[in-house]
This record gives sequence, structure tokens and C-alpha cells, in this order.
Amino acid sequence: MSTDIELRRLQHFVLLAEECNFTRAADRANLSQTAFSRSIQALEDRLAIRVFDRGTRSVRLTAAGQQLLGKARQLLLQARDLAREMEDVANADGGELSFGASLMAVDWGIKRLLPVLMRQSPRLTVNVEVSHWRLLQQHLEQERIEFFASYPGSLAHDSDFSITPLPPVATSIFCRQGHPLVAAGIQPRPQDLPRFRWATVQFRDDAKERMSTLFGVPAGAPLPLALSSDNLSLLREAILTSDMLLFTWSSWLQDDLATGQMVDLGQLLRPVLPQRERQIDFAIVQLQGRTASPAARRMIELITESTAQTSSQT
Repeated sequence: MSTDIELRRLQHFVLLAEECNFTRAADRANLSQTAFSRSIQALEDRLAIRVFDRGTRSVRLTAAGQQLLGKARQLLLQARDLAREMEDVANADGGELSFGASLMAVDWGIKRLLPVLMRQSPRLTVNVEVSHWRLLQQHLEQERIEFFASYPGSLAHDSDFSITPLPPVATSIFCRQGHPLVAAGIQPRPQDLPRFRWATVQFRDDAKERMSTLFGVPAGAPLPLALSSDNLSLLREAILTSDMLLFTWSSWLQDDLATGQMVDLGQLLRPVLPQRERQIDFAIVQLQGRTASPAARRMIELITESTAQTSSQT
């Protein structure tokens, strides 16, 4: 017996089982009676078993046909469900999307764009992994996520990855109000910063050497890093209760800056740090040569459109 059974013939089988009449069943299938009869016969040939007893006045299911009927209806229902689900996936209205984001990306706008995506894709299940770009790279290579939004690191020069550059994210150096560097009208200089301990979410791979040059740290000497954490609340509390300096992107501290609890030390430094040194590269990272799902494309479009609007406003 062949297992190659067409769903169309199973549908015809169900129609005939319901109508017990070839003419009515053929009408419901929008087929001629001859074509419909050939479809039923072809199904029986495939199954190598008779599923209907045909009389001059009636058509009745055989015992084997009775056993097939429930399974056929279940299979047809599953096929309809699958078709609907694939239509949702194709239209980015449903299915599942897994992607990654750094803390910076989440704070910058992912947390604001996710509700937009969920409204546009009401049946979509979204999994967001928040981590450092190196771990996100591993999960991208394992295809646990479709893309990630983050500092791209060395992947910007790796042909195995497709990089969509986004406008860089502004960063600065922050301290508490009343910090010695801003007290009594002192004009802080970049070389004053290594006198204090530093805190950060993460440094770029190439940042340590550049920061040593910018802030006058002797070659080969370690930077005065005291605290590194992915917990923004912990970093904030540490800075507000100590003389540590916080190197980070600007957006998540806007409330503290507005209330005066924190000071943007980067704006006070003289000479002013070069703008390129006060930015973090930002990008969408995907595997080269892989086709993104419609939902992934929709989220990437939301990110790129939002960054373009934000960039044009600054």
C-alpha cells in the first residue's frame, strides 16, 4: 500500500461519507460525478482496500472506511490549521520570532518597538534574548535567534555575517552631583579621570587602548576599572553613592540628569573628547546568506526606521 495519499482525495472521501450519495458529494466538491468517482476509486487503489460499499440505491462506509473517517477528518483539520499558520507566518501576523539585543539596544528602543510589533503581528510569539554581543553571536551561529541588534564588534569585518549599520549611539561619562571633579567650579580635564575608579556595562574590544591614550593612562598600565555589570540599577546606585565614574550610553540616565542627581561629565571636559570616541557603533547582525522570516524583516524594518528618525531629529 502506498502512503502517498492526496489530501484532495481524502476530502472527497469525507464528502461522500457525509452525503452517502455520489451526485450530492460531487456537487459539493465542484466536480463532475465521473471525476469524483475516479477520485474515490484512486483513493481505494492507493489504500488497497475498499472504503465504500456501493449499491444501486445507496453508498455506505465499509468497516475499514469507518476507521479511516475519523483519521481523515483529523488530518484535514490539521492541514487547514497548518495552512492558516503558514499564512500568518507569511504575513508576519503569527508564528514565532526569536532575536537578540544588547542592553543598549533594549534601552535605546527595543522596549518601545516591541509593543508596536505586537500590535502589527497580533498572533506572533516573540522571544528576545538580552545579552552581550559575543553570546548573541554564538546563539546566532547556532540559529537560536534570527538576528541581533547590538554593537557589532569584530563581526563588522567577518564575511560570515551580514551587517546593517545603524546610527551610532551617544555615550558619555557620568558622575554624581557633588563629585570632586565637578565641585567648586573645577574645570575637569581628561587626564583627571584615572584618579577615580570607573564603572561600565561593557567596553568595546578596541576601547581600552584608545581610552588609555585619551585619559593619559601609561602604556601597559591597567585602566582603573572597578565595576562591570549588566545590571543598570546596580550601576546607577553605585555611582550615586560613590566617587566612581560611569562610562555608558546616555539615554537611560536622562531622568537623573534632569533632576540633577547625576552630571554629564563628558560635556564639561576640556579639551572636549572627539565625537567618535563618545559613540558606540550599532548594527543589525544576521548570518550571511540566510533568509529572514517575514516577522524578522518586520522587526528589522521597525528598528531601522526608528533609528533613522531618531538620527534625523538629533
